[in-house]
Amino acid sequence: MAQPPAADLDDFRRRLTPPERAFLDTLWAFYCDHNRWAPARLLHQHVGTAAAQAHLASLGNGVVQAYRDAGKSYYRLTFLGVLLAGQGEESETLLVRYLEYVRDRYRADPSVEWVGSQDVEAALHLRADQSRLLQRLIRLSHWWGGGSAFGDRDWTVGVPIDVDDLLAEADLSRYLREHVLRHFPVTVQAHAAPAENAAAGGAFWFVADAQLRERLASDWHEAQDVCHVLGWKSCVVLCGGILEALLADALKRAGVSAGRGRASLVHLAAVAAERRLLAEDSLPIGSALGGFPDLVHPGRLSRAAETLTRIEAEAALETVRGCLRQLAAATPGSSRPAGH
Repeated sequence: MAQPPAADLDDFRRRLTPPERAFLDTLWAFYCDHNRWAPARLLHQHVGTAAAQAHLASLGNGVVQAYRDAGKSYYRLTFLGVLLAGQGEESETLLVRYLEYVRDRYRADPSVEWVGSQDVEAALHLRADQSRLLQRLIRLSHWWGGGSAFGDRDWTVGVPIDVDDLLAEADLSRYLREHVLRHFPVTVQAHAAPAENAAAGGAFWFVADAQLRERLASDWHEAQDVCHVLGWKSCVVLCGGILEALLADALKRAGVSAGRGRASLVHLAAVAAERRLLAEDSLPIGSALGGFPDLVHPGRLSRAAETLTRIEAEAALETVRGCLRQLAAATPGSSRPAGH
């Protein structure tokens, strides 16, 4: 019998090995001390390059990610990773209390748009260190909307974009867990990236072009972020661009021409399947994802494009994940071909 989603977070915590837990704690401690994520060079000096890369591969992209910014490599925790670190249970409890505060305040006054640290501290009886922790959690979870002002001591944020959803929830602890696990899924991958490549490219380790790999990793992180804050259209557009670039790159490396001009995603996927880079009919490219170029041209928006929902956005994310798994498996050095 499947375990209820709300219990999965505790299960993930129990399954962490002591070295994995220490690795997460190191990343979180660095973020709290420096207000930024750890540069790969410093982390490798602290825990060892091989150990860091092994943890990156074993924990998965839903927990910890390697990325590049301005030509430098970094490691960061996803929000799920934050909740799995040593301070995770305290963080979870604190964020649930905050969401309850926002829900109750919004229920009493639907016109409320902003929440300030002084009001939250007074209502929840928070110490200064708890308020600082809550500030970090709100920023990283994206449970705010309409702008923000994060100072060294005081902070102000807009109420969450999905504040209406909070009104219907009696158990915000369960709501938080289901929300986080939906947006940061952790799966056991049959074809993990080689450890020596994981930190260099994360989920896109098999893309040879370093600039393309960096851009795709950045877009992928942004696509998951905007879906988390209900940016359905932006999520679909980003996923469409990622898939187009991934498939075109894979076909180019295989010495295959996709035809003249800009080929559609459906065509690129079909050609990739013909060359056994993908399993037949394995990438569900719906009308929204398939028509993603039109979404960036307001004059060509269709009625369907104007009514994109969570369903299309999450389907687009899952299609990218499926493509990543199969192209990684089809890359020389993987143990099994795509489609198995």
